[in-house]
Amino acid sequence: MHEGPRYLPVLARKPDVDQAALDAVVDRAFGTTVPVSCQRTPDGLRTQVYRLRRDRETFYLRLAEEADENLEAEAELFRQLRQLGVRVPEPVHVEPFDPALGRSVLITTEIHGVPLEQVSVRSGATTALQEAGADLARLNQHPVKGFGWIQRRGPGPLQAQLDTYGSFVIDGLPPRHTWPGPLATAFSTETLDAIERLVEQEIARPVPAATLAHGDLTLAHIFVQRGAYTGLIDFGEIRGTDSLFDLGFFHLNAPEVLGVPLLPVLLEGYQRVQPLPPDHLESIRRSAVVHGLPELCGWLAPERGIPRDHPVVAARVSRIAELAAQPG
Repeated sequence: MHEGPRYLPVLARKPDVDQAALDAVVDRAFGTTVPVSCQRTPDGLRTQVYRLRRDRETFYLRLAEEADENLEAEAELFRQLRQLGVRVPEPVHVEPFDPALGRSVLITTEIHGVPLEQVSVRSGATTALQEAGADLARLNQHPVKGFGWIQRRGPGPLQAQLDTYGSFVIDGLPPRHTWPGPLATAFSTETLDAIERLVEQEIARPVPAATLAHGDLTLAHIFVQRGAYTGLIDFGEIRGTDSLFDLGFFHLNAPEVLGVPLLPVLLEGYQRVQPLPPDHLESIRRSAVVHGLPELCGWLAPERGIPRDHPVVAARVSRIAELAAQPG
């Protein structure tokens, strides 16, 4: 996670893990013939991630956030997605639980390049974003049992926490009897009314089965190298939900660059793989508003104490208000 004035205050960075225990995992994964350097990445607060270098190769080692999480689930997911042609990291070593570290460990290959948000050449960025859209469509077809956060419990079908899509929509929102809760300080009455209508519409929409969502699709997680798309990174937010969740999240967080709308470019690649219904633009707009609210509620809650005028909070409020005001 980035830090600085553009970003929200976050919880304290988890401390480094025991180096001897970490070295033992690396030795089991790669042997001891060729030296492997191990250094913690500057990103990652809740998740401890280490960059491994062996000769000219780079790998990433990630520890599960909680002791009861088994990253074999994520390793198996990566294998399945790669079989579908999705460009994601390749798992090279996974341990369901390391007693010395107290958690599961996963080592993957590197996705080469830099985030798309750092690319300034519009033509190359457009092609890369289209290819990312095609990969996203493949990813979004992967089935999940249940809705909400994926439970990392080892190999097998992906399992989420909640039984219905409606319960997922309202998860993290103020209860009906306290609505609008912390949102009252962020939006006008007119905007709150529009938001409430969109939430009710989304709750009522039939979504009988969940599919996989990346959960945090932004330009920071789409990688390119010399103008060519190389893959998607950062799967710490995966969840089971409606297939349009990622498109709505992208629309919420990456509306345009240099005055050029980005969603149509992503959709062009997406629909090469998966056609969308005629009303998809309205559904994506509603998804952006509705699924952008729980995180905003968390930021505004007294426990976090993040001020309404913080740049990131203000930007989210402004974007949701803008989308909510658009004609349906």
